[in-house]
Amino acid sequence: MTIQTAPGVTQRMLPNGCLQLTCRSTRRQVECEPAAAAMWIALKQHNGDVDRASAVLAALWETDVDQIRQDMIALAGSLCSLGLLTEV
Repeated sequence: MTIQTAPGVTQRMLPNGCLQLTCRSTRRQVECEPAAAAMWIALKQHNGDVDRASAVLAALWETDVDQIRQDMIALAGSLCSLGLLTEV
């Protein structure tokens, strides 16, 4: 699975470690908790490649890569349904 940011979406890190995503066209705004923010950053660093991003986070967090991948797919699905991400 590969995803990309939808057109018109901006991102902003908040001082509390959360990530704020805003879509200019829909005016929808979502605040992601720090773990979801880390997933977002990993996805951006790996050009939307869920497998590669999951592997990196699993190694950093010393946890099961399959669980991280499932969590990342769930996050991506939610953000896709909100129009903030699109699947490539």
